Amino acid sequence: MKQNLLVIPIFVIALVTYAVTMPTAITLEDAGLFQMICYQNGIAHPPGYPLFTLFCSTLVISPEIMNGNLVSALFGAFTVAIFFFLLLSITRNFIVATSAALSYAFTASFWAQSIIIEVYTLAALLIFVCWYALHRFIRLKRDADWFLACLVFGFALSNHWPLALLSTPALVAVVWPAIRSLAFKLTQAHFLLLTLFVFSIGLTPYLYLVTRPDDVFGVFGSINSLGEFLDYVSRNYYNDDKPSATIADKLAFLRWLPLETIRQLGFPLSLIAALGVYYSFRTAPRHLAIAFLLNYLGCTFLLVLLLGFEFDRQGQAIFTPYPIIAYGSLAIWLGYGLLAISSLHRSLSNKFVQGLLGLSMVLTIAFTNLPGNNRSEDSWVEDYFALLVDSLPEDAILFVDSDILSFPIGYLHYVKGLRPDISLYNWNSLTFPNRLTPVRTPRQQRELMLTDFIGNRDRPVFTIKTRFSPTTSYGLYDQLQLVGMDNAYLLPEAEAFLTKLADQYAQGRIFRSQELELAEFIFASFTRLYIRFQKQNLTPLSTEQRQRFNRLLGTFSGKMMLIEDELGRKDRDPNKALLKEVATAAGLQMPTHIINRQQARYFYYSARIFLLDPPETAEALQQLEQSINRFPATDNQAYCLRDNLLGLQSINGCDSFTR
Repeated sequence: MKQNLLVIPIFVIALVTYAVTMPTAITLEDAGLFQMICYQNGIAHPPGYPLFTLFCSTLVISPEIMNGNLVSALFGAFTVAIFFFLLLSITRNFIVATSAALSYAFTASFWAQSIIIEVYTLAALLIFVCWYALHRFIRLKRDADWFLACLVFGFALSNHWPLALLSTPALVAVVWPAIRSLAFKLTQAHFLLLTLFVFSIGLTPYLYLVTRPDDVFGVFGSINSLGEFLDYVSRNYYNDDKPSATIADKLAFLRWLPLETIRQLGFPLSLIAALGVYYSFRTAPRHLAIAFLLNYLGCTFLLVLLLGFEFDRQGQAIFTPYPIIAYGSLAIWLGYGLLAISSLHRSLSNKFVQGLLGLSMVLTIAFTNLPGNNRSEDSWVEDYFALLVDSLPEDAILFVDSDILSFPIGYLHYVKGLRPDISLYNWNSLTFPNRLTPVRTPRQQRELMLTDFIGNRDRPVFTIKTRFSPTTSYGLYDQLQLVGMDNAYLLPEAEAFLTKLADQYAQGRIFRSQELELAEFIFASFTRLYIRFQKQNLTPLSTEQRQRFNRLLGTFSGKMMLIEDELGRKDRDPNKALLKEVATAAGLQMPTHIINRQQARYFYYSARIFLLDPPETAEALQQLEQSINRFPATDNQAYCLRDNLLGLQSINGCDSFTR
């Protein structure tokens, strides 16, 4: 009983650590979306995560970021507590249970997900509660534990059903010793009916998805039919997002996984965890040793077999949290590694020595992962979007596109109430309730409807991503014009922010995938601004502005924007020699975080450069093949240009890349 009380300091240590390291400003990932849907009772992106949404809609009572982040922190701390009880029940060693629980708390991915508003810590909590209930069912032979496990598994499916299903093989292994008696019980009507009843209760949160109003906050809006419900929950809405996924992406995932696994604990402790795998098969009940292994394989190797996705840096960012439950096995194996070390000599089995070893493991993991997970000072993302929104003129209309832009701005406007005088719209009628077209409207029809809407407004209209011309560029956004020519205007406050961002980028303080993507987008936008400003020939750049412009041109994104502008010149022929020099330099410095689509765009531009007078067709075709290999999707213009050079009829369409 006294050992059980250890769960209190374990819970407190985890929760306090998460609280002091969580960001206090809006971040990227899905943070802005979840802050919106939790505060506004909306619908999360497919598959909907209704259980999490119900919880956070109740718990998020303040527009402040920390309120939402604390929801994940609470679920994370409760997961660590349940993990302690599970390991204590299995090993009967409170030192091992404590060490394993806190080790799991400080693994890189679990810690990262416990400090931002996300669904993954709740997913882990439900699976390990289910595991603990099944273990008690096997050990104590109590039907109540079985029914509890069925209820919780239903809830797990209502939260994140893909992770719940991927974890199912491990749960089957946990209950395997009683599989025959359980099968017999399930032939009894009352036991079967009660099992189905409690399991069905766990699925009732899905009713939340179909009871939302039409003007709901949500990526794809309200769900109004059974077909829409099934498509939403089954994630069919995302089928069009992975046209270029191939077997190479699965292999890339499998190459990435071992290093990502080692990153959770660090290399030295990963060796001890590997020892723990062996020792668990020697000393733990065989079905549990198998369960540990299946738990790791489920959300890692089984995941890659079931999903088709592009595994570039963007894909890594999306799937990095998916193995969060699997990494629980790493902590378990680390505990068994501690037992293995303790068995080497009598002196090592002393409780004091064992405790010191366990403490050193926990502290090693915590201090190894602290730099990457201490986000208490992260603010540049909110600074950027707040500056953008605040600088708009009164009563402006702002169009946004893509999750990376829509979610943070949506949070600032709809949750924090920043600039209530402006109107915020999404180009694709996603996320926000004021949709101008149905979500499934064909693109050409949507563009016509939006053009008509913009043309009939007497309010200033702005867009962060350029869709029309002519525009006035401000770097932060463009203002749409009905007549005239493109021009540019430099905002002093925006230039000051750009300097700070460039400093952080150069110092390596921006390293998360989506933050790097946003930084590259900002660099490209401001490079285009300076290029356009110089073309006006009205006022020369100051010395400070010239230095800032040269700094932008030193980045990959700056060079890409310079190439794009030069290729699009209509007042004169593009300078081929200059373009080849810039393209070569850009290729040599292409950062590893550049996603496949942007890599393909680079090779497509390189091909166009080779086709300038005098044309170098063979070299251009090589560049086009490189582009297609990087991004074999229908909207890659390289297909059209290649087929045109070869005299073939293109079957892939000729849509433009979007920046």
